[in-house]
Amino acid sequence: MGCHPTASDRCSRYSIRSDVLKGSTAVVTSKTEMRERRSSLSVLSRLMPTIMRLRRSNKDHLTRDHVRRYLDRTTRHPQPSAPPSRLAKGVTLTSREVHGWDVHTVSPSGASSRGAVIYLHGGGWMNEAAPQHWSLVQQVAREASVDVVLPVYPLVQTGGSAETVTPIVAELARDAARPLVLMGDSAGGTIALSTSLLLKDQGSPADLTVLISPALDMRMENPEIDEVQPFDPWLVKNGQLLLTEMWIGEHREDPILNPFLGDPRGAGELIIFSGTRDLLNPDTRLFVDAARAKGANVTYYEQAGSLHVYPILPTREGREARRAIVEAIRRVVTVH
Repeated sequence: MGCHPTASDRCSRYSIRSDVLKGSTAVVTSKTEMRERRSSLSVLSRLMPTIMRLRRSNKDHLTRDHVRRYLDRTTRHPQPSAPPSRLAKGVTLTSREVHGWDVHTVSPSGASSRGAVIYLHGGGWMNEAAPQHWSLVQQVAREASVDVVLPVYPLVQTGGSAETVTPIVAELARDAARPLVLMGDSAGGTIALSTSLLLKDQGSPADLTVLISPALDMRMENPEIDEVQPFDPWLVKNGQLLLTEMWIGEHREDPILNPFLGDPRGAGELIIFSGTRDLLNPDTRLFVDAARAKGANVTYYEQAGSLHVYPILPTREGREARRAIVEAIRRVVTVH
């Protein structure tokens, strides 16, 4: 399972770490080591941390108070959640309402659909889908010849929570065509994995779950998160903790709603992407280690020196990761 980081391996382009270290996540803890890892990145990837800092990408979750002010502002002035007004060539869009949610489906226009992807967008459970999410959804639909379903799930400022959102996503998944792929980035990765675990328990597991820089442990107690913090220009633990608390509520120890605690054996194939300049990377490594020890089918792509959700960023590394995602989905829908 997975890809072995040999010089001749096609997967070596992704700087994959195939075997997570036992008892440690071997996080980057020095500026010298970070500079050495950055040297193999594309120019744009090396510039990304500076770009993020100049844009103050972490300004809305620097502290709990920053998060509260942002949630108050977006409650009074909600973000638009409609799909883009113009779609890429080769796809069509349909929309419907399910349990009060808008549910959008992007389908290939030049070929018959061969399966379904349920895509859960990220954004800290406080932001609607961004243009990068819609771009990825359209690429997957077009290049893998699948229907991609993007539900507009309720955010925490409107009462959305793991307990209320996950069952409805599982219902959408059960009603979707097969083969079935669950996919999500960041906070959406939490929902995707929780849904995958719930479907397994209900006897109808997904064929594949793809996680992009997922938030896996709602407790955020791993001490190595603090060691990564100085190198992450995007996520801030202080603010993220409030969001995770709002999302998980009283279910911190629930092995489905807090998916870090779940057992992915029997939940279908699992593919995970993570960059090392990401607060969520230490928990991702521990989860992969534990899942493999249990015998789960896990493929892990780790990009040294890259940021949170690097597969949806406009970098060479992001493009390569997106190609790997499309190839994996295409493979799954072809063999079933």
